[in-house]
Amino acid sequence: MVQLNRAIMNLGKIYAGVKEYVNPQSKHQKSTLILKNYGNLPAHFRWVQKNDLEKTVASFEPTSGVIPPRSEQKIKMEVTVFTGGNLNELFLCDIQDMELPVGFEMLADAYGLNVSYETQATDQDLGMNTSGTSMRSKSIKDQVSNIL
Repeated sequence: MVQLNRAIMNLGKIYAGVKEYVNPQSKHQKSTLILKNYGNLPAHFRWVQKNDLEKTVASFEPTSGVIPPRSEQKIKMEVTVFTGGNLNELFLCDIQDMELPVGFEMLADAYGLNVSYETQATDQDLGMNTSGTSMRSKSIKDQVSNIL
């Protein structure tokens, strides 16, 4: 029987487009993943890769392998999210001769890109005889919704 040491991994605050590392040397070191083989036979495993370029790309190291009987395998994970907001992603690992895969749920609060820009307003835009400057701030999501 093989089990994962956690059912939920909460990465907290992360940023869209920035690769996050989950390993003993990263800022997420408390979120280390460990596959544990409690059985008397070697266990073959393979992580299901997630490559959704609109939402999440994740990779695991090692991606597959064999866990000797009564031992464990530490897993490193790299994840990049491409959308902002509250994330709730499920990651699975297939174990040979087990009916169901093992897995965990990743939670994160992802921040997307915010853009600030400055425009020069003309007298005509302001409706007066002086020129001025206006400061505007919009998120990419606001701009996309205006286009659609």
